[in-house]
Amino acid sequence: MSLHTLLAFVALAGSALLFATGGRVLATIALVASGLEVLMALGVLQLRVVQLPLGLVLGLALALPGLVAWFRATAKPAISAATVVALVGTVQVVAYAALHR
Repeated sequence: MSLHTLLAFVALAGSALLFATGGRVLATIALVASGLEVLMALGVLQLRVVQLPLGLVLGLALALPGLVAWFRATAKPAISAATVVALVGTVQVVAYAALHR
C-alpha cells in the first residue's frame, strides 16, 4: 500500500467520523473528496480534467472543510476527525505544490 493510498483511507475514515459527529455540509464535502481519492488510489475510478489540477482541488476540498470544522468542533471525536482531515488535505496540497513548481 502506497502512502497516497494510506492517506486517502485515513481521510475517508476521518471525514466519515466528522460526518457522524455533526457538521453535515462540511463533512459531506470532505467525504465526497476523500471517497473520490480512495477510488482513484485503488484504480477503480480515473478522473482527468483539462486545465484543472485535480490533486490540488481534492486536497483543498479536504483541507478547508477540515479546518473550518476544527474551529467549530467542541467534542473530542469531532476535533480529532477534523484535525485528521485538515492535515491530510494540507499534506496533499503541499505535496502537489512541491511537485508542480
